[in-house]
Amino acid sequence: MRTLGLGISDSDFKAVKNNPPRRLYGRILLKVQDKGQAYYLDPVTKKLYYLGRPADAFRIMRQLGLGITDSNLEQISID
Repeated sequence: MRTLGLGISDSDFKAVKNNPPRRLYGRILLKVQDKGQAYYLDPVTKKLYYLGRPADAFRIMRQLGLGITDSNLEQISID
């Protein structure tokens, strides 16, 4: 999460919470001023999900994630 998450200040998080910009849909937001708390912004419902404990994060990912084949996954480049 730290590698692919997006750091966000508390003031920006409050603004995103009310009216999230489209560019943040599907991203993991890390509240850097609040102990690095992680939230996932669902692109469908535009709802923020708190990813507290690893079990919570895994549950959210299983609930909201989409399935993908290994061959399709290999086509995604990570820079």
